Amino acid sequence: MDTYQHNREAVLKINEAVKALLQHSSGVLNGGAEAFKQWDQSCDTIARQLMDHVVRIAVVGAIKSGKSTLVNALLRDDYLKRGAGVVTSIVTRLRKGDALMARLFFKSWDEVNAEIRQALVLFPSDAWRAEQHAFDIRRGQDRRDLQAALDALDSELRIVQDSLNANGVLLASYLKGYDQVQSFIADEGATREFAGERFSEHRDFVGNDALAVYLKDIELAVPGDVLTRNMELADCQGSDSPNPLHLAMIQDYLLKAHLVVYVVSSRTGLRQADIRFLSIIKRMGIAGNMLFVVNCDLNEHDGMDDLAALVQRVREELAMIVPDPELFVLSALYTLFDATPADLSDKDNERLAQWRKAEALVSFSEQELRRLQSVLVRKLTRERSGLLLQNQLERIAVILNGLQQWLRLNRDLLRRDTGDARSMTDQLQTHQDRMSQVQAMIQSTLDGAVAKIAREMKVDVDRFFDLRGGPVLQQALTFVRDYKPDLERSREQLAASGFTHTLYFVFQDLKQALDGLMAEKINPEIVGFVQQREGALQEQLRLVAEPYEAMVRDALARYEAALDQFGLKPAATQWQFDGALDLDSVKTTMGLALPPAAATMHYSATIKTEAVMRLGLYTLARLLRKVLKKTAAGEQAEGVQALKDGVRSMKRETERAIIAHFRDYKENLKFQYIQPLTRVVGNRLYDILTEQFTTYVGDVRQLAAAVDASRDDKTRVDGELKAFEQTLSDLHARLETLRDTIRLLMNDTGSTMESIS
Repeated sequence: MDTYQHNREAVLKINEAVKALLQHSSGVLNGGAEAFKQWDQSCDTIARQLMDHVVRIAVVGAIKSGKSTLVNALLRDDYLKRGAGVVTSIVTRLRKGDALMARLFFKSWDEVNAEIRQALVLFPSDAWRAEQHAFDIRRGQDRRDLQAALDALDSELRIVQDSLNANGVLLASYLKGYDQVQSFIADEGATREFAGERFSEHRDFVGNDALAVYLKDIELAVPGDVLTRNMELADCQGSDSPNPLHLAMIQDYLLKAHLVVYVVSSRTGLRQADIRFLSIIKRMGIAGNMLFVVNCDLNEHDGMDDLAALVQRVREELAMIVPDPELFVLSALYTLFDATPADLSDKDNERLAQWRKAEALVSFSEQELRRLQSVLVRKLTRERSGLLLQNQLERIAVILNGLQQWLRLNRDLLRRDTGDARSMTDQLQTHQDRMSQVQAMIQSTLDGAVAKIAREMKVDVDRFFDLRGGPVLQQALTFVRDYKPDLERSREQLAASGFTHTLYFVFQDLKQALDGLMAEKINPEIVGFVQQREGALQEQLRLVAEPYEAMVRDALARYEAALDQFGLKPAATQWQFDGALDLDSVKTTMGLALPPAAATMHYSATIKTEAVMRLGLYTLARLLRKVLKKTAAGEQAEGVQALKDGVRSMKRETERAIIAHFRDYKENLKFQYIQPLTRVVGNRLYDILTEQFTTYVGDVRQLAAAVDASRDDKTRVDGELKAFEQTLSDLHARLETLRDTIRLLMNDTGSTMESIS
């Protein structure tokens, strides 16, 4: 069992024991009090956060940089298909499992058909459709008609923005993969598992565009000791994929990732595609959580000097984007081959033998691999997971201290006569009333602050997405308004292919260019804006809460002094407020996530209807002029004029689609993300400030009455309280031992990945 999993299980067991003790002791200790309810809820929250905690690592980079090979090398087996197609639109997630299994999540029929219908907007002709109805891929005639239309599509219309027409690829892929995938699809979406010997069949879906297009998600469960139960490793598609929506999908995963491993090929060094993508990551505000791996091709380098020169150049270029980049240089393919020699072909075994002769390069690669593994352990096992365990132990300690204080108070009251007990509880109640007032004051202040901050953030979001002054919406609208089709090329297409084919090409060119703008510039700006607002939220709430630290300390100190007067040793709380709020944990617990960047805009086919009608009017006008023997423009001129009108209509429709898209995104951002996050973070801050009060605040007079009622059975009750106290002492000892273990683990910087591998 890996170190984190072992420690997590230990924390969970202590938490379960505390919860059991709460339930067992509630009857004797007046467990109907509010404190017991809060402690019980805290135990449930601790368990949920420990079970839900997942550290995500995204492996990204340009196409053919060796991302899949690096993931396989780290896992020491060939789980992922290497060299998958560049149109694959799936982030492949890997988690630890008891047995080898691939779980594929398929789109529903409605989702498939909706994507196809959007791709068919402005398709050159409706004549191929046998019947006038919405396209449904399950109908054989619809598939045959669409295939015939795609076959008839001019080859030049398949290239847009110097790359494959994304819609054309989408339509062709859906048709090509239908027969093989149809049995997997359902009305509500479906899941298919490939386990054991059938595991390798998942590669057909990842590496085959015609099958991958039907998938929503894919998760691989791999056995072994490399991944921990709380770790997810994601192999992302190439950042320079020809489909801009793939970049948006990568961005969506990066927002959930805690660490990004960026892979650069030593064959090419840092390319323009890398610089563009790294700039996007920087604008998203997540460049600080990156490691860089130069994937070394041992065939390309004569020796260490040659490799060192390349690495130095890459480091200098990276430093212009990311200050002090943490860089590792290793051969992923050598590492993979070296780990799996029995599975290699004769050719690959020969390559491995040849590489082993380059002893200096191989030794350096192995050393760098160990260094990378060590850093991964530190960042994931210690810095993130260790901190989580440490924080949860502190919350359990608060519960134990409170329960211990409650038990001591019960035992003391049980030993006093009724009058003495009443006098004691009256004095304690005065201090408790003071703490209740402080709690109410903090609650009122935070509620007001949260409401004010929520209103301000709502205004900020509205301003950011404002139709006239907002930066992103204006940027998108200006891009569309300034778009100009290549009329010379359009004239050639009009002559060769006709009006509707040319209109389709212009629309696809505009749409693909706009998708690229959204993925490369606008989505990163939105993410950067949200991250700035999250930082401001934390800082504003910290400033609101900070003045109450002294008030909380004073109230606790006064109550503990009163307890000390009655001979009751107070709990050693040592409470201090640092204002730290782990937003990741808050968002994970609440299931909060930004609206997906990969959401597409929807367009209406009325663009084509209007354009064709315009062409008809121009044609009719030419015929009338010919009848009247006036100078008439040629057919091509009519087509160009109609195309210009069509482009104007297209721009208006696109602007409407953009405005509708951002309006929906803005509302989702405000009401499904920003406002819930603000409210939950405010509540969490209140808990941090007042959780120590739970130990002391309650109706001690009611407690005294309950204790008085049990005096007739004093011996039995005192015996139970003594047993509870022993259990509490044992739990305290277990907690302290585990706390020391985790503290040592977090301070240990010399370990390698052996602790998770």
